[in-house]
Amino acid sequence: MRDAEGTEREEIPYVGPPGRSRREGDRHLRIADPHLSGETGPAGPGMDFRRKRKGPGRRVAALLILILALLAVTVVVGRLQPAAPFVDADLIVTAPVERGVLPIEVRGWGYLATDQIQKIEATVAGRVASVHVEPGNVVHSGAPLIELASPDLALETARAEQEFTAARAAFSALRLSIGTQRLERESSLVDRRAEMARATRSVEKLQALFEQGDAEVEELVAAIDAAAAIAEQIRVEEEMLALLNETGDEQVLLEKEKLVALADVLHREKERLAALAVVAPGDAVVESVDVSPGDWVTPGTRLIRLVRPERLKADLKVPFPGAKKIRTGDIVFLVDAVGDTTGGEVQAIGDPAAGASGKYVRVDVRLESPPKADAAVDAGVDAVIELGSVEDALFVQRPAWTGEEGVSSVFRISDDGESAVRVKVRFGAGSRDRVQVLEGLEEGDEIIVSDMSRFDDAECVRIQ
Repeated sequence: MRDAEGTEREEIPYVGPPGRSRREGDRHLRIADPHLSGETGPAGPGMDFRRKRKGPGRRVAALLILILALLAVTVVVGRLQPAAPFVDADLIVTAPVERGVLPIEVRGWGYLATDQIQKIEATVAGRVASVHVEPGNVVHSGAPLIELASPDLALETARAEQEFTAARAAFSALRLSIGTQRLERESSLVDRRAEMARATRSVEKLQALFEQGDAEVEELVAAIDAAAAIAEQIRVEEEMLALLNETGDEQVLLEKEKLVALADVLHREKERLAALAVVAPGDAVVESVDVSPGDWVTPGTRLIRLVRPERLKADLKVPFPGAKKIRTGDIVFLVDAVGDTTGGEVQAIGDPAAGASGKYVRVDVRLESPPKADAAVDAGVDAVIELGSVEDALFVQRPAWTGEEGVSSVFRISDDGESAVRVKVRFGAGSRDRVQVLEGLEEGDEIIVSDMSRFDDAECVRIQ
């Protein structure tokens, strides 16, 4: 409240005797208390004692205390660690750290390849009637692959067969005719020679009678003329037989050559007709089929591509650090997408210097045995290359997403088995499913080897 001069003063509660007004009580107090009387009061006679007004210092101090308290609470809360997450014991896989002999292996991956791909092309024109195989099928020698159809080729083959049949009949008839003529000439010659023998005997008989005077000279001369005529007939018959033999052999030879030519034509036409049925030339795997039923193909059109399964190899990529240790002849195990394993050995190694820049080195692997029936070119494989072993090594089952020769963090299980703490471990070389421990773990420790990527932000997990 304000006084007569306008100065603010604090209001003094009324505590006077009961039954009196505040004003009367105030007057009583001023009279009773010399400190409140006008005689000694600082404001003069008849006035109340003036009190000093509160300043802003107390409010500032209270505000500072509040700010400091909030800062303290913030620091304390910031230093509090979040509660460790829980993990179900049935959902994790653990493994102990062991000591013993550790096979050293290098991992890689790649694809099956081949150095012998056989392309089957059409040798005749025709329309694809049917396709009997699909990519990935295993075929054996003579197995049907594709069936073509060509009515024109079938007609040409039938015409060639007719011509050959007619020529063969003519050849047979010619041989029969010439043979018959030859036999007739030879038979006639035999008769003439028989007549000549009789004529010779007649001449000799008449010659003897003539010398005895029992025969006339005319009879002797007639017998001699008859014998001479028969001799001339024999000469003519021999010449005719020789001519028949010569010309007949020529005719037979010409007809035989014609028949052989027609036989060749027929053989080619039959081969072309047989080429409509495309078959496998040997055991192989179908890599691709390049035609479909209804397609028209011409000679040279690629129909199908085959791969010799026994000639497959593996082209691998191996990380550079591990590839430096690989040597030609190292044993390799290849695992395909379905888990089948095939053995092999390192045949060639790429330039390690190139691998240092590209992080990978190419390794060619020769397969020791034919791959599985469904193996095909470009099929993906994982590879494990054996490099040797380490005696008295500290190792553990390979944790998920853990490489070799590097530092990784794993969860080590506590002694009571109720929690696991993240620790950094330096790993060395490894095998297919185990890895060497160089630092960070001791024999007998047990770690979580299953995938814990969902706990990347946790330093500790509780196992329940």
